[in-house]
Amino acid sequence: MKRQNSGHRDDHDTPLTAWIPVLAAVVIMITGCVGTLLALQLDAFRPKVGDVVVFRPGSQDSDAWQLDVPATEVAGRADCTLNPNVMATNGGSLVVEARRETNPPLYKLHWAGGHTANGAADCGLAADLTVTRVDLQKLANAAGGFGIGDKGAVR
Repeated sequence: MKRQNSGHRDDHDTPLTAWIPVLAAVVIMITGCVGTLLALQLDAFRPKVGDVVVFRPGSQDSDAWQLDVPATEVAGRADCTLNPNVMATNGGSLVVEARRETNPPLYKLHWAGGHTANGAADCGLAADLTVTRVDLQKLANAAGGFGIGDKGAVR
């Protein structure tokens, strides 16, 4: 008759079970590092002081962008509107002069060119304005990007 050895257990699962929390911690650390790296890379794409958005006369299809961006004059006198279709009619440019790290981030712009909108919402032929980051990006997209070259690309 064979006797079973009840005192000795051959348990191979114990070492693997001990490594599961360690592997989970490593995966969490790697995910955190990659996430931070990606966030820093995306930060490089935000508009910077000195960036220019150029609206070339006749460079856009009429009514291609159904967009009215609200802006506030820096002097605080009034609110006005930036409409890419109107801005491209006679051309002009927006220059990023400053950035405020608020929530949402605000950008101080200088507009010089033709009218920015039809009617009373027009900011005028030259104005210092404040817009949000999202609205600035919408305007840049409508103009073809940031920069002074063709379609907003800097050469």
